[in-house]
Amino acid sequence: MSQKKLTPSARKSLGEEIGKMAPTAVLVRILPSRRGSIYLFEEHFYRIFLDRKTEEEVARRVRRFFGGLADWRLAHDFYLPANELYLTPEPHQKGYIPEDDQSFGLVPARRIAISNGKFE
Repeated sequence: MSQKKLTPSARKSLGEEIGKMAPTAVLVRILPSRRGSIYLFEEHFYRIFLDRKTEEEVARRVRRFFGGLADWRLAHDFYLPANELYLTPEPHQKGYIPEDDQSFGLVPARRIAISNGKFE
């Protein structure tokens, strides 16, 4: 899968914007709309439980920021510290359960985009 870099603008990074809504979040997992779930995880693989409205806003921002770079019919992970978007491993693959291999499923081959840019 090709990796693309996004261009910067004058505002805060996407990771910083999400950090305002979920200060301890490290990973955002966005499942396809038909499955209707958004999961946020802390550094030590603990799931963060937020109200549904906040979870949906986080997902909306990630989808809007990365736009057409991702096939949103599939699940994706946004890793806040590096501002990187990854294709989520399938349930039978290593990394789907974040703590199973201590990697959050962040394998370079699954990386879709690196955001060195800013959130608009």
